[in-house]
Amino acid sequence: MRLWLLMTLLGMMMVARASTPLDDIAVIVDDDVILNSEIQDRMNDVIFHMQQNNTPVPPEDVLREQVTNQLILDSLQLQMAKRSGIKIDDDTLNHAMTDLATQNHLSLDAFRDKLNHTPGTSYDSVRQEVSHEIMIERLRNHEISSRVRITEQDVNAFLASPEGKAALATEYHLAQILVALPDKASPEQIANAQAHANAIFEKLKAGANFAQLSATDSQAENALDGGDLGWRSEAQLPTLFASSIPGLTQGAVLPPIRTDTGFHIIKLLDKRSADNHFVHQIACSHILVKPSEVISDAEAHEKIQRIYERLLKGADFAQQAQLYSEDPGSARNGGSLGWVTHGEMVPEFDKVMDETPVGKISPPFHSKFGWHVLKVTGVRDEDMSKQYQENLARRALFQRQYDDELQSWLREIKAEAYIDIKHHD
Repeated sequence: MRLWLLMTLLGMMMVARASTPLDDIAVIVDDDVILNSEIQDRMNDVIFHMQQNNTPVPPEDVLREQVTNQLILDSLQLQMAKRSGIKIDDDTLNHAMTDLATQNHLSLDAFRDKLNHTPGTSYDSVRQEVSHEIMIERLRNHEISSRVRITEQDVNAFLASPEGKAALATEYHLAQILVALPDKASPEQIANAQAHANAIFEKLKAGANFAQLSATDSQAENALDGGDLGWRSEAQLPTLFASSIPGLTQGAVLPPIRTDTGFHIIKLLDKRSADNHFVHQIACSHILVKPSEVISDAEAHEKIQRIYERLLKGADFAQQAQLYSEDPGSARNGGSLGWVTHGEMVPEFDKVMDETPVGKISPPFHSKFGWHVLKVTGVRDEDMSKQYQENLARRALFQRQYDDELQSWLREIKAEAYIDIKHHD
C-alpha cells in the first residue's frame, strides 16, 4: 500500500476531518472530475502528518499544486484500471481492511466502529479508498512489469557488485532478555543484576523456555514478544555481540553481556544465508471435487468421502485421480503436484500437507477450491541457493528499474490525458 494512503487511513483514527463546503469542480481529468473538497481533504491529511513528524509544512499554494497533481495521477490510473476490467474481490478487500485494523492494534469490528464514529469518514469510504489503491497497484504491476528488462548479464553483474554481496550476507534472527540497570547503578545493584542474569542463564541451560522467561524477567521493551529482535545482518548486530553471534549454532544462548543499560542474554533463533539456502519440499498428489451449479458443497463432500473410503480399501490413488479429480492439470498425472514448497498452496492445503506422514492419505478437507484428499509421497530439503541468489538479484534489479519506469509511465499518461485545472481563488 502506498505510503500516503496508509498515513491517511491511520490519521483518520487520530483526528476528525474538517468538513468543507468547497464542492466546486477543481479539475477535469478525462472522464472524471476532482472537487475542491477532495483537494482540501488531502491537504489536511498531509498537513496533519507533517506536523506529527515535526516536518515544516510548505506554503499553501505549493502544497495545493503537489496534492492536485497527485490526485490527477490517481484519477488517470483509476480510469485506466476500470477500462482494463480490474476488479477487487471481497476476500482481498477484507484481508486488506483486517491488516489496517491490526496496524491500529484493533480488531476489525473495533476498527469499523472507530471509523464509523469519526466525523468526516466511515468504514465504507475507507474500504472504497483501499479498493482504489489496490486497483492502482495492480494496474501498475501490469503496465510497468512489461517495461522492465533484466538479462542474465545484469543478474551476474549485480551478484558480483558490493551491493549484491551485501544483499547476500548472512542474517541472524535474535532474541534477548535484559536485566536492566538504573542510571549510576551502585556496586550492589550491579552485583544483584548480574546474579539475576546468571540465574536466568542457568535456567535456560537447563531447558527453560526463553520466551516465557523473557515475559517474566526481562525489562526490554519487547519482553512480551519473547524478546524478539527480528532479523539482522552482521553489519546491524550490536557491537558487543557482533563477534560472538556468527559462530553460534541455531538455538544457542550467549552468557550475560554487560552494557550501560544492563545485562543482555542473547539467543540465536535462526540464521539464513544466500550461500546455504535449503528449502523444505513435500512431494504430494491430490484429488479435488468442486461444488458447482449441479453439485452442492454437501454433495461434493459426500463424493470425496466415497473416494477416500475406496482409497483406504486399497484403490490406486493415481487411477482415482484420473477418474474423478476436477483439477485437470494434476489429474492427467495421477493427481501428482510434484515437489511443493510451503506457501505455494492455499493455507488449508499447506496445513494438511504438513501434518500428513509420508505414504499416508489425508482425510477429506475443504479449501476455497472445493474438497480434497491428498497423499504425501516424499519429503526433502532442496538446496535452492543458486536460485535464491538469482531471484534476490532479480527482485533488487526489478525494483530499481520499476521506480524509474513508473515515473516515465506516469509522465506519459499525464501528457496524453485531457486535463483542465480550474482557477482557484
